[in-house]
Amino acid sequence: MKRKPHAKNGRDQARAQPDLFSTLGAAPRHAIAVGADTGAQLPTPANQSKPARTPKPAPLVARPPNGLLRVREAAARLGLSKSTLDKMRCEGRGPRYVKITSKLVGYDPIDLDAYAEGRKRQSTSER
Repeated sequence: MKRKPHAKNGRDQARAQPDLFSTLGAAPRHAIAVGADTGAQLPTPANQSKPARTPKPAPLVARPPNGLLRVREAAARLGLSKSTLDKMRCEGRGPRYVKITSKLVGYDPIDLDAYAEGRKRQSTSER
């Protein structure tokens, strides 16, 4: 059974899809006009990699005058995450720390080095 072709009325034309294959390989006209006139960057096509972002500079940390390290700095020095060092401090099994204020904790680099030195082992059977 043959289908009847639809009548081309206003409703059917409003739903008509643009022909995407007619300009295969050619750049879209609107993209060229927008990029050339405004100097705006065009979006990167999905099949091309995006340029690498430049990393943000490390924030400047105001170290107390006594030379103590903050929690993040101490964790980085020991090769731990901040949350691991926080948990170790709560459980009383981490390196010695200084309670600077009610919410601020500092670590003396000498204590961190002593903690790391005390954790050295020769074999896995040592405790």
